Parts: sequence; C-alpha cells; structure tokens
Amino acid sequence: MSESRAEGLHPAWWTLLFVLATTGAIVLTTTLFSGSFRAYVPVTLTSDRAGLVMDRGAKVKLRGVEIGRVGRVTGGQNQVILKLEIDPDQMRFIPANVGARIRAGTLFSAKFVELVYPSDPSPQRLAADAVINSDHVSTEINTLFRDLADILKQVDPAKLQAVLSALAEGLRGHGALLGQSITDANEVLREVNARAETIRADRQAVKDVSDAYSVAAQDILSALDGAATSSATITDNEQGLDSLLTGVVGLARGGIDLLGSSQANLTTATALFESTARLLLTYNPTFTCTLVGAKTALDTGYLDATGAANGKSLILDSALLFGPDPYRYPQNLPVIGAKGGPGGKPGCGSLPDVAANWPVRQLITNTGWGTGLDIRPNPGIGFPGYANYFPVTRGVPEPPSVRYPGGPAPGPIPYSGAPPYGAPLYAPDGTPLWPGLPPAPPPGAAREPGPPPPGSEPFVVPAPAQLQPTPTPPLPAAATPSP
Repeated sequence: MSESRAEGLHPAWWTLLFVLATTGAIVLTTTLFSGSFRAYVPVTLTSDRAGLVMDRGAKVKLRGVEIGRVGRVTGGQNQVILKLEIDPDQMRFIPANVGARIRAGTLFSAKFVELVYPSDPSPQRLAADAVINSDHVSTEINTLFRDLADILKQVDPAKLQAVLSALAEGLRGHGALLGQSITDANEVLREVNARAETIRADRQAVKDVSDAYSVAAQDILSALDGAATSSATITDNEQGLDSLLTGVVGLARGGIDLLGSSQANLTTATALFESTARLLLTYNPTFTCTLVGAKTALDTGYLDATGAANGKSLILDSALLFGPDPYRYPQNLPVIGAKGGPGGKPGCGSLPDVAANWPVRQLITNTGWGTGLDIRPNPGIGFPGYANYFPVTRGVPEPPSVRYPGGPAPGPIPYSGAPPYGAPLYAPDGTPLWPGLPPAPPPGAAREPGPPPPGSEPFVVPAPAQLQPTPTPPLPAAATPSP
C-alpha cells in the first residue's frame, strides 16, 4: 500500500486542490456575473428619493433595453444620488438631453432606472460623468402604508365611530333611493359614453383655441398695455372729453329741433325722389360714358380743334335755323317703356373713346330715333335741289315738296375701303358687309309678354339716312270734299 501511495500525490493534496479550484470557480463566476471585469461609463442621476427597494446592481434601461446598472446609491432624506454605470457601446445611442425616472415593474418588485428618450433629441451624445435629473419616482406599497399610518394616527377612533354611525343612520331606509340614483347615474354615463367622440372633438377644439391664444399671448399683452396707455390718456384729458360729449349732445338736440319740424316734408321729398333716383340709376352707365368721353375728348385734342387750348378763344360752327315743331302727330306721341341700345338697355354707343369704336353705330329705337334724317349728312357745295315745307302749314296739311335728285356730296373718307354713305352696313343675320366694320351690336331685348304699352306702335326700320315725309292725317267724313 505504501508503494502505491509513493507513485502519486497524497489524497490530502488532491482534497486541497479540489477545494481551491472550487473556491476559485465560485469567485470567478461571481465576479463575472457581477460584471467586475467589464468597463462602464459613470453617469450621475439625482432624485428627490429612490424608494426603499432601489439597490446596487439595479437595471438601467432605455426603451426597454438594458444598457447598464446602478453602481451605488447615496444620499439623505432630501436628495438621493445614484451612480449609474452605462455600457460604452450604448453611449452613442443616448442624447445629451435624455431624461430619467425611477420605476418599478410591479407594486412589490424592485425598482429600476428608465432613461426617457426626449421628443427633440440633442445632436450631442451623453458624456462620462454627466448629471441627469429624475422627474418621477413610482409609488411603493410601503410608502402608501406609511402615509396611511400617518393619517390614521391623526384620526380619533371615537370621532370616527361617531361619524360612521351618523352616516349609517342617515343612509338607513334610503336603499331604494340610492339604487335609483345609481341607476340614473349609470344612464347619464351611458349617454356620455355615446358622445365620447364629440367630447374628444370638443377637447381638441379647446386645445386649438388654447394654442391660438398661446401664439397671440404677446400681442394680447401688448394690446392690454396699449389699452392701459389709452386709459391714462383719457383720464388725463377728462375735462376736454367731457366738454366734447356735452357739445355732441347739444348738437344732437339742435339737429332734432331743426329737422323735427320738417320731418313730414323730408319724408315726402324722399318718397317723391324715389322714381327719379330709380331713373337715374337706370341711366347711370350713360352718365359715366358721357363724363369719361368728355374728359377723353379734352385730353386728345378737342380743345385744339375748337381753338380753346389757349384758354382765351373758341371756334364755333353755328347757323340760324327755323325752330322745329314742338309737337307733330303721330310721330311725337309719348312712348311708355321706351327701349333702345344693346339688349334694350341704355348703352354708351361709341363713347367713351370714339376713336376706338369707329365707325359710329347707328341706333334704332322705338321712339323714332333712326327713322329719319337724325344724323346730318355732309351737304357739300352747290346743293342740287330744294325743299318746300310750306304745304304742311295749310288748312289741310300736305306733304312737303322735296327736290333732292341725288345723294349728298361726298365727305372725307373715314378709312380706306369705307362703305358709301347710306349703304347698308350689316346683313340681316348681323354679318358685316364691308371690311373694317366692328361686330354687329347685340339684338334688342325680347318683346315683353302681354299687350303693348299705350302710345307704342309698330314701326318699320327704313334704310339709314332716308328722309321720311310726314303722312297726311285722315280727314273726318264731314270735311271730306265732295267729288
């Protein structure tokens, strides 16, 4: 037996080696598990408290991923300092303005540090020895028990019993009423739940209004400051403002005394002016064209043509003519609802700029304009005929005797290719018959339904610029000469 022992180590040495190896394995495993051989980046976290179950080695997480541990917890009652150890590989994912809060997985579990990723992350990364402030620490059950115990220490059991007895006595016999109240409250909540989307939209609208006021807050404050300045100015000028208001009151009373006696006359004058105002409103385009056309004519050489440009002379083309008959039957019968112009409404014709609307368009109305020699032709030199109008003054009026064998003497040609005087300008369908003519004016308004108004009679549009003789009125049967 002694020979076999001499060939190897004594069992005691094997026992010692086994114990040492086991101890070394345990120490190595513990050291590796605790991370003593790993390098960490130190970061400081400050908080008003850490909780009762925040220990060394607690996890540090970012978005649910463990990135480090709590190395040490120090501090007193007012402030706690936690030394965090962050993995170096994770530092490049943590912005410098990261937040932190101390949370617990459950009500009774140990706490851990959660880094809160900011909504507007900084481009700089978190550095070693940086300081982070914690803005929230979750509540523990022991904290609740401690606060409850402090409250119960302040409550007198006898008084609490008296209050509960009085409450029980007050509720006794009102079970049905309480049940009905709970049922009604349930109905109210059901109706509120059905309108949850409306309430949410209202809250969103309130938020939008609040945001709008938040943006305009400085402007509102500036307006209030300006109002304060205005108030001070009004206060400083109180006497002058009082005098002004007194004068305004006196002026109002004087106006009442002045216009009060003429109230009926003013009302009547306004009512009578209504028809005139309506007529002026109907013809207001022609007034505008006339005034603008006169201004255009003065600006484009009319003063030079009349010799009045120097402001001292004027050239006139005038002649003495027999006065026209003030009234002639039947062409001078009044026409009610007379119409003329484009669409049967008042028009501007060639105004306000005649040069841009040449040649002048002839206007045919149902009042007689355009049915005779309304536009004076150029008589020329050596007029080849004569006219005798005296027959119309006889007892039995006769047509005048007109000897006018040819057309008028030619005047200046307005433009190359212009139509001869008196020639039709447009075809029945409105197509221009000569080059250079503007488009035909729009047709008149459609005839109004119903019988024609009194004084209007149908007429036939003759060729332009052809003189129409006055027809002989029919004689009564008693005045008819015998054959």
